[in-house]
Amino acid sequence: MRWLSWALMTVLAFVVTASAAVAAAEGPLPGRLVDPRVDGTTITLAFQADKLPDGVRLDPDSVEVTVDGKPAAATAEPFANDPASSRTTVLAIDNSVSMQGDRLASAKTAALTYLDRLPPDVRVGLVTFGDAATIAVRPTADRADVRKAISELTLNTTVGTALYDGATLAAEQTGNVGGRDVLLLTDGNEFGNSLNSLEDALSAARDRSVKLNSVYIGDGQAPGDLTDLIAASKGEVVTSTPAGLDKVFSKFAEAIANQLAVTAVLPAGTAASGNIVVSARADGRQVIGRAFTTFFTKDDPKPPKNSGPLPVEVGATAYLVDKNILPIVLGAFFVGTLVLLYVAFGTFSRDERKGRVRRRLSLYTLRGRGPIKQEETTTKLGANQVARSAVELAGRVVNRRGFDEGLALRLEAAGVPLRAAEWMLIHVGVAVATAVMALLVSGGAILPTILGLALGLGAPYVYLTVKRSRRTSAFLAQLPETLQLVSGSLSAGYSIPQAMDTVVREGSQPMTTEFNRALVEARLGVPIEDAMEGIAERMDSKDFSWVVLAIRIQREVGGNLAELLTTVSETLRERERLRRQVKVLSAEGRLSAWILGLLPIVFTAYLLLVRPAYLQPLVGEALGWLLVGTGVTLLVVGVLWLSRAVKVEV
Repeated sequence: MRWLSWALMTVLAFVVTASAAVAAAEGPLPGRLVDPRVDGTTITLAFQADKLPDGVRLDPDSVEVTVDGKPAAATAEPFANDPASSRTTVLAIDNSVSMQGDRLASAKTAALTYLDRLPPDVRVGLVTFGDAATIAVRPTADRADVRKAISELTLNTTVGTALYDGATLAAEQTGNVGGRDVLLLTDGNEFGNSLNSLEDALSAARDRSVKLNSVYIGDGQAPGDLTDLIAASKGEVVTSTPAGLDKVFSKFAEAIANQLAVTAVLPAGTAASGNIVVSARADGRQVIGRAFTTFFTKDDPKPPKNSGPLPVEVGATAYLVDKNILPIVLGAFFVGTLVLLYVAFGTFSRDERKGRVRRRLSLYTLRGRGPIKQEETTTKLGANQVARSAVELAGRVVNRRGFDEGLALRLEAAGVPLRAAEWMLIHVGVAVATAVMALLVSGGAILPTILGLALGLGAPYVYLTVKRSRRTSAFLAQLPETLQLVSGSLSAGYSIPQAMDTVVREGSQPMTTEFNRALVEARLGVPIEDAMEGIAERMDSKDFSWVVLAIRIQREVGGNLAELLTTVSETLRERERLRRQVKVLSAEGRLSAWILGLLPIVFTAYLLLVRPAYLQPLVGEALGWLLVGTGVTLLVVGVLWLSRAVKVEV
């Protein structure tokens, strides 16, 4: 029946993983709360879902409202059914020279489609911007005027794009009442024609609680000025070709048509300010919107202007992994867990069956049944079967690749008590764990995952190198005193092994460890000179190699070894003093080399993760590649020159 239990465990694990993946993939969609207004104990607002599939509508009957965690009695209905509602949207269209050809024609067609898809209660305005921003039509309910203005839209023959002026003017035209949106269409960056700055445009949007959305016509990523403007207003930038503008504009119109007018009664004991959460259902999916706003009591229905904080939109429930990537991650986790369970329990089962067979056969032996001892190989990672199997597999890989000896020598020199296979297993584990962590934190982004993998691969190597360097430096610093101790022991009539044993008993790390190993090797038959030569190789010490050479010569031709070691000790002590003095004098130069060498690399990695649009011109244009090549060449030359300038041989 063992196979049946395995089958049940596999099915159960698959069901749990699949359920988690489906639940994560079907998580709540983000909603937006527009223009929360309080009148006494009643709050009214617009609830909007921007990312619903085509044809899907919010269900007004499913709306629920909570204020600081307390449920509030609420009603909701489409805006078109509410005669008191007021909604305004302003189209801001780029008509600069760069929009010539099919770009402006497609923009006009898409704008007319946008008008057709908007609900009839929405007031529409039109702003154009080339070298300057102009109001073509102020927000109005008369769609005929807007259609006429769009049809008569022509190119501005003066070179320039006043992006910030267009955004500022469009935000100002939305007014101060009801739902307010701006849809900005452009194919370029701010050209320097604007009288307003980025801060002015954002201030105009914030003062009126306007959300700026943008459609960028072009290839690749949107320019930095546009993305900064839209991101700061918590809007969305959509990149499209001229042929795809119709579909994009229709999606924005659908989002406005999908708004609900929500009215809720504030619960008793509501604080002066707090969080309001609105949720609704749309075709079985939950949509959640959050905002922080200020509530006013019935005794103070008309507070002074700007007396409370502006509403701040808070995104819906955040996920460490994007919903499209999460099923893959969970599936890989499920498969890996299943393999580990099979390796662990499957091996244990085979060992258990083997033990039962041996016990049964022992009845028919001459000795009868007796205890059967099984030798277990322990590792630094644990004595269980999973750890032993993993180390054995890593050992085969290391031996097959042929770098087990070099890695083992580096581990010994660094004083890390691990075998090459164990270290390789830890190295791979750190790399995979770092990459998975970057994958989870970044929401499935590829670039952070690659950087996390690179960091995981490089960090153990750097750790081993630094640890080896520190241990070698400590060995060199202790060498003069150690030689003095050996010389004194030889003068007292001790032999070389006895003198080394004195160092082991009275010295300090890492000298005691290395001399103790040399003594053990000598007791196993290795010549004392060869055992000491092994210390020089592990510590990569030319100074100690000279000591071993002096001992070899003394063994062959004779002489006073104690006096010789005393002389060598004084020479090494003077060299160590000079080495430390040079290190102090060159500290500033070495620090400058590290800073100048790492600063461009670290800052580039930071921009790749946070603001990749800033680096787009460097990789998207021929001049950018030329500048990158020149910069890398100068950086490498500068680092090499600095490293040579501060490196002094002693």
